[in-house]
Amino acid sequence: MPAVVYTQAGRIEGIAAAPGVRAELIWNGLTVSQTTLVPDQRDPRLCLFSFTVPPDLAGNAQVEVSVNGIPASGSPLPAAMTRPPRLMARFNRISASATPGSVPLGNGEWSVQAWDAAHPARPVALDLVNRDGQTRRLVFRPEEGGARPVEPQTVSAGPGVRPLFPATGEPAYWQGGVLPGEDAVRPRASVSGLRRPVDIIVPVYGDAAVTRACLAALRDSMAGAQAGQPVDVILIADGPADTSVSALVDEVATEGWATVLRNPGNLGFVRTVNRGMALRPDRDVVLLNADAMVHGDWLRRLAAAAYRDAAIGTVTPLSNDATILSYPDPEGTPLADVSVPFLDGLAATTLPGKVADVPTGVGFCFYIRRDCLDDVGYFDAETFGRGYGEENDFCWRAHTRGWRNVAALDILVGHVGGSSFGGEKADRVAAALTLLDQRHPDYQPAVHAFIAADPLLPFRRALDMAWARTLGRQTCLLLCPVLGGGTDRFMDGQVASLRAQGVGVVVVRPEGWGDEVGEVSRVRLEIAGAPQLRSLVYEGLAALPDLLRDLEALGVGRMVVHHVKGVPAALLAMLAGQWSYDVHIHDYVWYCPRINLVDGSDHYCGEPAVAVCEACVRDNGHFLRSGDLAGYPPVATWRRSMAALLAGAQRVICPTQDTARRLAAQFPGSGIRLAVQPHPDREIPAVEPKPDRPSMVRVAVVGAIGDAKGYGVLLACARDAQARALPLEFLLVGYSRDNAPLLETGHVRVTGAYAAEEGVDLVRAYHAHLGFLPSVWPETWCYTLTEMLAAGLTVAAFDLGAQAERLRMHGRGMLLPLGMTVPRINDALLELARRQGIVPAVNAMPASA
Repeated sequence: MPAVVYTQAGRIEGIAAAPGVRAELIWNGLTVSQTTLVPDQRDPRLCLFSFTVPPDLAGNAQVEVSVNGIPASGSPLPAAMTRPPRLMARFNRISASATPGSVPLGNGEWSVQAWDAAHPARPVALDLVNRDGQTRRLVFRPEEGGARPVEPQTVSAGPGVRPLFPATGEPAYWQGGVLPGEDAVRPRASVSGLRRPVDIIVPVYGDAAVTRACLAALRDSMAGAQAGQPVDVILIADGPADTSVSALVDEVATEGWATVLRNPGNLGFVRTVNRGMALRPDRDVVLLNADAMVHGDWLRRLAAAAYRDAAIGTVTPLSNDATILSYPDPEGTPLADVSVPFLDGLAATTLPGKVADVPTGVGFCFYIRRDCLDDVGYFDAETFGRGYGEENDFCWRAHTRGWRNVAALDILVGHVGGSSFGGEKADRVAAALTLLDQRHPDYQPAVHAFIAADPLLPFRRALDMAWARTLGRQTCLLLCPVLGGGTDRFMDGQVASLRAQGVGVVVVRPEGWGDEVGEVSRVRLEIAGAPQLRSLVYEGLAALPDLLRDLEALGVGRMVVHHVKGVPAALLAMLAGQWSYDVHIHDYVWYCPRINLVDGSDHYCGEPAVAVCEACVRDNGHFLRSGDLAGYPPVATWRRSMAALLAGAQRVICPTQDTARRLAAQFPGSGIRLAVQPHPDREIPAVEPKPDRPSMVRVAVVGAIGDAKGYGVLLACARDAQARALPLEFLLVGYSRDNAPLLETGHVRVTGAYAAEEGVDLVRAYHAHLGFLPSVWPETWCYTLTEMLAAGLTVAAFDLGAQAERLRMHGRGMLLPLGMTVPRINDALLELARRQGIVPAVNAMPASA
């Protein structure tokens, strides 16, 4: 007699009448799985076998079964019969009294239906288990092959009865772990000293290497002390397609350190953890992703957090990648970039016993107290069956029933993150958020409010400070907002130089002070060489004492002020009163609120009397911050405050003599100790020969060209070259405030933004013949001039500021009178080219034409 096969909850089961070698699962003529027949203990004349259909085939392809090469009866099996089960149940209360003939399990009458949504023709068994472990089984057999819903059955059941699907081990419905008696929020009993046993549930599906690392870390932690709390690990294989994952599961089963369960096919993450949570109804649970890395006595600390208050229902630790609970970067950090033992130890020693309320836990490592689970119910497997959103839904349901969701701040668990669904993750998250909005309209607003308030910032900052203290003393403080350009470039060089000398450096970055309405005013600390410390942030004036305390704790002994744009007066006074300091001059913010001595017509102002400056600022605004003038002092008052700051400095360091002369003229008799110290410079080579008679003279203009940097001059020169058909092409190595008008002339090429180290190579790569610095303000140094000179170019510039002083020093440029007409500028550029032997093939039309 041939073997017989049938499906049971997505698995293929078989019975053979005689012993044989093996059974084979066949798809498209290929053997995809083999198994050995084993004797039936109830009838030794029969042999049993079973298959789990590979996930890629389950529900998608017809398969066949043969035993000893002979096709089994019932084979081939239609694709629908091999779908993983989606077992569902519906419970409706009828009355509080039992009906004669109903299944008696307590008080209360219920109408029950159960079915398999994946294959409605399959029969479904449902077990009702009471508190004494007594079980009653209901079997639901669909009529007409599942075309019509199964008929409900009536049962009598009271509190404590658990409905379970024996085929998969899942709880039968997500609305509750037990049949609910009342919907009211339950009173919280005292939990002082209480500790329940814990099941750590680890669903396993893919990525054998990551899963092996997770299990190794978990096993090592179980070998340590966990405060005598009974703990079991429940490893559930969710129909893995990868044979190496299956082999790993078999290995764990053989070693015996975890209880191993195997799903009948791929049920999905949510059904899998529901199965684990329903396994032992007297235990707390920890849901641990197979890509999470635990360390030390993490479970003892996690359980302690869970019982810190009677109302705490869920606990989640910090992690390198855990959305709102991420550290050190609040946006998440790759696991490969952190040391879990170091960070977990840092959290344990810095924030012992600390918890904080959060709107939702995060499922990578998620502790749920059993009394909370009993009250709130299991995860919603039907809505969130394959993952994402299920813990958010659970936590918000818990929240509405009075439970607290907290973060355990003295634990950090590593998390690979995002590996479960690969490219599907974004779509799954979006779908989950839509479902959460439909079910809990107040959930996302609460989360966004939490993110905006960032109540965990002080705790992350404490961790950052503890970490920073392990790096040694940070003795030098640099004060400067993020400005970009030459100021930040010089700062970077100074930081590198100080660190090379063994000096620790901390940079103070004011952000948002007095800017647009709604922007947060804060001070951010940057520890040089430790960019991972992202939470050294101090919000508002009230946090300045904390900032000072932490700077002292870091070991600051002196300060260097680089700029005061956007620096609040209270911060400046606090720091200047605490440490001796130097000041580096990068522009003229010290007496010009417009910073660069350029007036409303985008020309050098000539540094007139203060009354003229007052009118200029009133008419044209200032650059001390964005927005209007409200709250900022008159120019005279500003200059007096800056004079006091500069006079208090040990040195006011100017990069050129021209800069020092201008400051001395503005602050006579103020006692400012000026020092001239040129910036570290590159080696300047000789002018490089250029090819004879090019079709166009290519003039390099380098940098980010705004109004003060000569945008108007460059545009006018390009338009004049177009109008007179001059053999001039301007190569903008960088970008401007508006590239389109420049490009429309046909006489400008734009490379786009570049890194500082790329400037010289770009100028060389485009074979520029000479350089032009159209800047209309008296520069204090000018790195773009350095780049043009280092590229071997002769440079034309206006006879103004540091640009003129440096060109005179190098003896290789052309200085143009400020205010020179545009045609004369272009003629001068062509003349400079001729002096170098560069004669274009097309003669220029003279300016007088």
